[in-house]
Amino acid sequence: MNHLHTTDLVDRSQPVLAGYRGVICDLDGVVYRGAHAVEGAVPSLNAMIAGQVGLVFATNNASRSPIATRNHLCQLGISADGWSVVTSSQAAAAYVVDRLGPGAQVLAVGGFGVAEALAEAGLTPLRVADLDGRSVEAVVQGAGQDVTWRELAEVGYLVQAGALWVATNLDETVPTSRGLAPGNGAFVGAVRATTPEIPHVTGKPGTALFDLARSRLGCDREETIMVGDRLDTDIAGARAAGLDSMFVLGGASTLRDLAFASAPARPTYFGFGLPGLLQPGVSRRHEPDDAIEVSADGVLSVRRPVARHRLLQAVISAAWQARDNGLPLTADTAPWAALERRLGV
Repeated sequence: MNHLHTTDLVDRSQPVLAGYRGVICDLDGVVYRGAHAVEGAVPSLNAMIAGQVGLVFATNNASRSPIATRNHLCQLGISADGWSVVTSSQAAAAYVVDRLGPGAQVLAVGGFGVAEALAEAGLTPLRVADLDGRSVEAVVQGAGQDVTWRELAEVGYLVQAGALWVATNLDETVPTSRGLAPGNGAFVGAVRATTPEIPHVTGKPGTALFDLARSRLGCDREETIMVGDRLDTDIAGARAAGLDSMFVLGGASTLRDLAFASAPARPTYFGFGLPGLLQPGVSRRHEPDDAIEVSADGVLSVRRPVARHRLLQAVISAAWQARDNGLPLTADTAPWAALERRLGV
């Protein structure tokens, strides 16, 4: 789908946000990691809110309810008004209601946010302990810290018996303050070992969550930008939904991941965090930058010191040029990790 704000047309001297009315923002790895805010995220978000930019937080994390997420964001210091939260659980509930109608009995697996979203949509959420022979028409599976083997086994049994299977998301990992932890994709993978069935997925990179977020914003596609730290969900989903995007380093996807992204999976902009929305956009350069040298075997090295944002731009531009022209680009993680350290990621 064509984007209005291609990087060839934007005014590079203006902040990224000058071209948009609404922002869809991921949470884990972009706004916070575990209980702690990502550096620069809170003041940037408050500046957007003060400037009356439309803001919706869209998360694949189905374990929390929107109210719990709101409380967490306020505790981090984000202004209480001018934004909303949408979750993959809400998108899953909307899908089940559309398929089965209100009142359907649904097994809710995952954190409290899954059952709450189902109840708010007019469905009847059940936990494994509530089943006791009751008829279940669907299963909604999301992540949660207390998900058990018994729950995963029950999902498998019900799906084998013909129940509608909906997964809130397929994120393999979740960034925490201690590192990466297993995400819902890992739990879904365990169930898939028991059945040939494939769940319907409502979270990113599917378009349902983006459409729900955009309906909250009241913005057209060309007026909306997505910010996220995962290329496979946030950025790929934005592309599928016809939205521009900004990828931020420091979360789930790495500099190496960004360098190896195929053309259809690349973000419109890239940067180090949410402050990048309030600054001129960093995007691909189509002319070489002599700050970076590419060896014959595809290793990138820094030739001379330049500003941090320019160095990132030079690295990614050189990598994408190599990829697009069939030139070697090293897959060895060590040089990319060294470049990340040089960039302060």
